[in-house]
Amino acid sequence: MISLEIGRCKVDVLPIVKGLVSEAEKVREAYGNYEAYAAALGIEEIIALKHRDEIEEIQELSEIDMVYAYHLSNFGEVETPTPAFCELIDLCSKDSIEVIPLDMNNAEFTEMYINTVKAMEFVKEHRLAKKGMKRRFDMSSAESFAISWDNYLNKVKGYERVSQKREGFIASQIADIAKYRRSLLAVVDVERINNIVEYIENNE
Repeated sequence: MISLEIGRCKVDVLPIVKGLVSEAEKVREAYGNYEAYAAALGIEEIIALKHRDEIEEIQELSEIDMVYAYHLSNFGEVETPTPAFCELIDLCSKDSIEVIPLDMNNAEFTEMYINTVKAMEFVKEHRLAKKGMKRRFDMSSAESFAISWDNYLNKVKGYERVSQKREGFIASQIADIAKYRRSLLAVVDVERINNIVEYIENNE
């Protein structure tokens, strides 16, 4: 957990490893005594997770997601959608609190992605997944693996620019929420946290 003071707001940024079931416990332990809660998800993702029991459609995983899950399973049970985000949304729903989206909505993300990732970079996804099965990552912890995996994907410049734009957007959202709240718990992917915090500190 990284704690920040943004104006009069106390912001705790909780890093989680996407997909790892045990990460839900981190959210349970952190939950409570905050005026607001936010997640590094778009509004449509939050709505879908809130009503996931009513949705029959099964989300298909990409090749890259399947390779990520294969390696991550070394650290415990893996599930989709991300258990930590599901836990936050469930806890807030029980208390009639709306989780604030920190990431772009679907339309914004799609436009940004199309304008950022070149067609030739997009078709490299199969090759990335194939090489990712055999590649050695930092497996000293689940967090280290997630960061190592992200660094591997971001060798594709378009993917790196997408990550940077998401981080800048999420950081600006956290800073904006802090203007109107006294305390905030923001749950974000561990591989995004350092750059998000850096964006916030450099723009205060």
